[in-house]
Amino acid sequence: MVDKALVFDYDGVLAEIGKDIPLPWVQGVLRELKRKYRLLIASTRSTSFLVEQVPSADAYIGVNGLEVLAGGYLVYPLRALDERRSRDVEELYMRLREPCLRVELKKSLLGRALGLGVGWRRCPNKPADVIAVEEESERRGLFVFKYQRPFIEVYVAETSKAAGLRVARALLGVSEAYFFGDSESDIEVFGEVEHPVFVRNEYNRHLNPLGVVEVWQQDLPVFLKRLL
Repeated sequence: MVDKALVFDYDGVLAEIGKDIPLPWVQGVLRELKRKYRLLIASTRSTSFLVEQVPSADAYIGVNGLEVLAGGYLVYPLRALDERRSRDVEELYMRLREPCLRVELKKSLLGRALGLGVGWRRCPNKPADVIAVEEESERRGLFVFKYQRPFIEVYVAETSKAAGLRVARALLGVSEAYFFGDSESDIEVFGEVEHPVFVRNEYNRHLNPLGVVEVWQQDLPVFLKRLL
């Protein structure tokens, strides 16, 4: 049984920031790596999106760890199953109407709203409806994750990719893992793996995590082929 794994964030690692589809090299390189490693995707994106974009993976840690699809199991923390909070997320999603916004409603594979992502990079300033949703989310006890860039995420409960990865590793029997991440939501995961790799891109120049190997996103396919 393969007990080594490569774990990838999606945006900023396998895809360009702001683009949905993976980079041209991804599918071919992952097929080669799959001969030697388990492949896992750990992202704040919805699990259904990750399955569609990277169908070759062995496991998916979606919605920032609130949903784990691995080893024939679909796993949620109990706090993610609160129906009232799910309705709150959907209601707040409907308030985000500014045309310059990039908004993602993060639904589980069972169709329940678990979170939303809001980006305003295309807006001249942070829109008033984003500020209102952020404040209302906190008032209702939802978990708000703030980035050092024009982007926030709201979840039905406090969560992390690190927690989801611990579940996936246990289900798959992974004893050694590389993790490739690029953002604030990946920092905690670096401490959970044997080989943390920080993927540098034009949007994360403000981050300088310690104890990691650093590689630029454009150099990632060469780096990965060295692991074969």
